[in-house]
Amino acid sequence: MSFDDSPTGERPPQALPPSAESDGREGEQPAPWAQPASGPQNPTTEPSSLPELPPFPPDPPSNDASTMPAIKTSAATADAERPSDDSFPRRPTAWTPTRDAVEAVGQAAVLQRAFINNGEQVGTKYVYEQTLDSHAPISPEYLAVVHEVYAEPRYEDRLAPSSFKQALEALRAAGSVLVISRPPNSSRTFTAYALFAHLLDDGVITEVRPLPFGGSKHFPTRRLPHDRRCGYLLELPPDEDDFAVEDSFGANLNKLVERLQRRDCRLIVLTRPEQWRRISHGAPDGVAPELGTVDPRDIAERWLLGQEPDFPADQWLDHPNIKRLLTGQAPTDVLNLVHLMLEEHRAAQSAAADASDPGQTLKHQRDGSPRLTFEEQVVNVAAAHSNWEDALYMWHEPEGRSRTSFERNFLLAAAVLRGDPVGHVYARAAKLTEQLDSAKVEVDGQREPGVIAMTRAIGAEREDDGTLTFTRPHWDDAVIEYFWNDRPLARTTFLKWLAQAPVLDTNTSREALEIISRDGRLALAERVGQFALQWAVRHRRQTPLERIVEEWYKHGATKELWPLAVELLDSAATHAASAPYIHSMLLAWSNRSQPHLQRAVVEVCTGAFGRRHTAKALRRLRNVAAQGRPDVLDVLREAVRVLWEDATVRQMLFGYVVDWCKSDTTSQTVGHRTFTALALNSPPEATGLPPLLQAMSEESLDEEDSFRPTVQGLVTGWRTLLRQAAGPTGERDLDKAVFTWLDAALERHELRSVIFDTLRRAVNVPGTEGPVLRETLRTSAQWWVQGQDRPYAEEKEDLKRELSALLDQDLIARRNQPVVSQPVSPSTPGDEPQGDAEVNAA
Repeated sequence: MSFDDSPTGERPPQALPPSAESDGREGEQPAPWAQPASGPQNPTTEPSSLPELPPFPPDPPSNDASTMPAIKTSAATADAERPSDDSFPRRPTAWTPTRDAVEAVGQAAVLQRAFINNGEQVGTKYVYEQTLDSHAPISPEYLAVVHEVYAEPRYEDRLAPSSFKQALEALRAAGSVLVISRPPNSSRTFTAYALFAHLLDDGVITEVRPLPFGGSKHFPTRRLPHDRRCGYLLELPPDEDDFAVEDSFGANLNKLVERLQRRDCRLIVLTRPEQWRRISHGAPDGVAPELGTVDPRDIAERWLLGQEPDFPADQWLDHPNIKRLLTGQAPTDVLNLVHLMLEEHRAAQSAAADASDPGQTLKHQRDGSPRLTFEEQVVNVAAAHSNWEDALYMWHEPEGRSRTSFERNFLLAAAVLRGDPVGHVYARAAKLTEQLDSAKVEVDGQREPGVIAMTRAIGAEREDDGTLTFTRPHWDDAVIEYFWNDRPLARTTFLKWLAQAPVLDTNTSREALEIISRDGRLALAERVGQFALQWAVRHRRQTPLERIVEEWYKHGATKELWPLAVELLDSAATHAASAPYIHSMLLAWSNRSQPHLQRAVVEVCTGAFGRRHTAKALRRLRNVAAQGRPDVLDVLREAVRVLWEDATVRQMLFGYVVDWCKSDTTSQTVGHRTFTALALNSPPEATGLPPLLQAMSEESLDEEDSFRPTVQGLVTGWRTLLRQAAGPTGERDLDKAVFTWLDAALERHELRSVIFDTLRRAVNVPGTEGPVLRETLRTSAQWWVQGQDRPYAEEKEDLKRELSALLDQDLIARRNQPVVSQPVSPSTPGDEPQGDAEVNAA
């Protein structure tokens, strides 16, 4: 099946294998949780062949086949089909992924390889970007890749069944639950998908779906969808600040089993060891088995042959230098090594093809043959694996002479600005030298070495289009790594130069007649951002990303570099390799007062991070809102709208909004804007009910995720709107809200009582403020009856008269109340009417 010819989230008609229900398992009732027998275990090593992977996204509905990568699978049709329930899609017995699909998934699995080679590979970007719909099924093509490359753990006793296979057999029973308790980035997600891929191929399940935990601390049984024969993957959110998964989660698994059994579904839960120790009390025995360890050589072999079926795997993997590099390596490091071996092997094959081309003869005579022997390829892989440190040291510290500062900076600039014209690299290297060494380099005359001399000095090749290339694999990345390690006191200055490189180059090279295009600057910005991200995550330092965010914010939040910065952070916050650190960094930023950091946090919370980790995003927005900065109010309002779409966090979100409306410091800023975001449609001209009224009208209130805003909370928000001063010229948010809610009261009779009750109580306050709020509401209601672009209607007049009569009743009732001497805090207006201090002021 091709990604180009199937609609989003749908699966083509597929044949179930004839053995799916004829093997006797349908009538069996084994234990409904995975409980493999114990076997040889080593809990200190990783369980699988790959780090965490994002779900393979479903097909975008508007994909153009001419621009999409060739990521396809082939399937053998079953010889015979059995009758099946028409509600289940039918599928072939086997999927075989293409090498392009395997390579795209492999590159996406390793964060630092997601954007390499002077731009993005379309297939890699396609896999790297995760779908925002956390309910969408996992693509069968993606699961086919997992099935193809997953290396199962093996033991000395090869006759003994592996714990992986035992877990797989236990999951065949309807209602089975398996808990994988592993730290992040330890292949737990990939292992879960491998188990599901087997079940899918065997026809035990028809679909695999991620299951969002939601924003509450509980996971009720009603959260399970009503689909049949599905495999669900549930990742528990980590404990953080004032949020922790309820201690009773383990015990509640028994209730989940009952619901899963009725619908013939299976569930795999991902958690962390320290979290599972806290919440596992009462869980079924054997629900969280140790799944064993894996040999790094097996990981490498499966991935190599998955991408190149004819790859000489034994020759490479049995070489002493490669065996040494594989020993004790984590899956991510193994996958990096796999990429290096593939690159060298393919480069050698390409060079061999070029050598047979008569047109290349003169070039080979001049430059020497580019074809490397196998031993030379291994040497290159080993050197690239160590970031070419020895070779770079020899270049930086040659015998008999000393490299000039300009030479060193030209090499560094060429590594960063790969793909840019050499004249631009030359000019930017001079700027870098000036910033690092406080020494001006005259590059517009003939005092300094020229481009040709500098190109040869750094061992680069000048292409016909004026760009520079390095012949050694990943030499440019190693150059940056070497500088970072070699010059720690120059890092801050370098980061400033790095962040400004995409900003200030529009006319830097005008003298050289080499102007960098907009696309070139954006490509450079992506490379710069990825470098900063890699260093921030690897070394747990916020400074690289802070510098990028600061400089690109100065450039303008409405210009093209700022969205790139937000997209970089958002992608990193949803990629398993970087998410743990980025989540903690965003939390730290949310408590700082710098506008660029605050805006970055809010916009990331509005993106994929907010949709996937809604509860986390909500807590970060709470911290930002506490700062009350006016320059982030608009994006904060949009973030509230986005998070409201997750029904599981509405109660918590509404509570925060009400608190912001109560606070003196945030009521007329954050409180006003965020309550307006929920009280109005977006955009204002949109039809239908605004979010708050929609929640008030929803049925199925017995569902545990449903939430009906309290009238008391609505009253607090409405008082914030009514306290709005004269406001800007023209229509105020208050007027828009009054118009929207009175329209709803006119059209939806069942909402009239709650709307009137809310508005009445909002203006029924003691003191001199009461008449002001009441008159403000009356005025807006009159504008609703007949105002600019709002024609008069008799039914609107009747509704306004009804509301006004109710307000008068409340005023009379307040006048008739006995005066009670009760202190009232002037700084925190109560949500309930108090006393009769308003009698004389009314």
